[in-house]
Amino acid sequence: MRNFSKLPSTLFATGMAALLLGTLALPVTAQAIELSFDNPSYGDTLVALHNSYGKSVLVNTQLGVNELEKLKGTVKTNTAEIDSLKKTVSDQARLIEEFKRNSGSSSSSSSNETSSLKRTVEEQDKDLKKLASQVEDLKRSAGSSSSSSSNDLSSLKREVSDQDRTIDQLKRTVDDLSRKVK
Repeated sequence: MRNFSKLPSTLFATGMAALLLGTLALPVTAQAIELSFDNPSYGDTLVALHNSYGKSVLVNTQLGVNELEKLKGTVKTNTAEIDSLKKTVSDQARLIEEFKRNSGSSSSSSSNETSSLKRTVEEQDKDLKKLASQVEDLKRSAGSSSSSSSNDLSSLKREVSDQDRTIDQLKRTVDDLSRKVK
C-alpha cells in the first residue's frame, strides 16, 4: 500500500528535479543535478546561477564552505574592533569637550586675574605719584632746615622706592600672565 503522507514532498522533489533538468539540458550533453537537504561538508563549494545567452546555468564558484566560515569569523572580529574603536572615539570626544571647558574657564580666570592685577598696578601707580608730589611739596616747604622734616623725607623716599619696586614686580607679573593667556 502507498504512503500518502509522503506523496506531496516526493512529488515536489520530483517536479523540481525535472524542472532543473529541463532548464539545464545542454544541446551537446545532458547534466543532472541532485537536490539534497543535508548539511554542507567542510570542503563543499557553492554554485551560482549564471545567465549565458538567455539561458540560466549553474556554475561552480570555487568558493568553499570553509571560506564562508572564515568570513563569518572575520565579520565578528571586525564588528568587535569597530565597537572598540567607536568607544575610543566617544571617550576621546568626551575628553576633548572636558578640555575645552577646562581651558575656557582657566583662560577666563587668567584674564580676570590679569585685569585685577592691572587695576592694582594702576592704583599703586597713582599712590606713587601722590607720594612723589608730597615729597616735592615737603622739599619746597621744609627746605633743609629741620631734622624732623629730613627724617620724614627719608621715610617718604623709602616708601616711594618700595612702592616703585612693588609696581615693577606687578608689571612683570601682569606681562607674564598676559603672555600665558595668549
